[in-house]
Amino acid sequence: MKLVHFLLSDQFHFGMVTDANEYIDLDTACRDYFGVNPIKGADPSRFRDMRQFFAGGADSVQLTRKILEYIDRRRKMGWTPRAATGARFLFKPEEGVRLLAPVTSGAKIYCLASNSKSHLAEQHRPPPPRPYFFTRFFNSLTGPGEPLVLHSAGTFPDIEVELAAVIGQRGKHISAAKAFDHVAGYTVALDMGYRDLQYPPEGGPTDWVMGKGFDASMAVGPWVVPKEEVGEPYPLRMELKVAGTVRQSGDSSDYLFRIPEILAHLSKGVTLEPGDVISLGTLGGTPGFEFGQESRRLKAGETVEGSIEKIGRLMVPIRAEAPPAPAA
Repeated sequence: MKLVHFLLSDQFHFGMVTDANEYIDLDTACRDYFGVNPIKGADPSRFRDMRQFFAGGADSVQLTRKILEYIDRRRKMGWTPRAATGARFLFKPEEGVRLLAPVTSGAKIYCLASNSKSHLAEQHRPPPPRPYFFTRFFNSLTGPGEPLVLHSAGTFPDIEVELAAVIGQRGKHISAAKAFDHVAGYTVALDMGYRDLQYPPEGGPTDWVMGKGFDASMAVGPWVVPKEEVGEPYPLRMELKVAGTVRQSGDSSDYLFRIPEILAHLSKGVTLEPGDVISLGTLGGTPGFEFGQESRRLKAGETVEGSIEKIGRLMVPIRAEAPPAPAA
């Protein structure tokens, strides 16, 4: 099950991509399902966006499976997927579907730093005593196929592939034993930043905002796969390619701190809410730490491809920021 946000004729839809590469608007499909299969007290508007879907937990996953079975039964009867109101809810890519980042506006985004054994080893750093985070904001996110933008302020752009967990159930003071109850699913993250800005050459503290907070500097997607379908997230194979060349290869068992410890630590003071994203960090092989190798520097025109087992592949182009408009 691949949960997505997508645009069609500039209209927003929440839904899923089928194995046949068709797009289902789950909001409209759910209304049609309950219209034919009325259930007392059922909410036909529960699938308006991903956050509402996540808030329904396992019930949302089970209902979606029933909707898919319903569509399949009716298609075998020669039916065209169209609700009783006449609204369509199944679309093909060639109709102009455009995928968006599967993150709801307003979601909190937390990124783990120094969270893999191989990455710490290549930096010659000891492991941190507890999970170490920085935050991103919605301005930095892009979706599938949308470009990551190179800004002239930085000189050494770097890219990493990361496994990201999406929160499904609100919670604070979450125990490690209950952590997975609060996870909805997983997606692929491509985390771009500028090592020269993150670690200023003149010294001083790490600058996370300038290093990692620029516009269009983190791609997420192409979808969210529910945790029920991924199963145990350790190990999952992970790979990063830039212009067809493998830059990172490993698996999620390399992560130092895992989801139970991460959620228990973060939720001591933060209320986690459906739709929040926690990116678990990079593996070893991060090109930014191979200073002096010009071939490792991201360049406009290249394509970045991150893939994670059981989740999927996220491909995005790299382009340079447009020059500012001349002053009036």
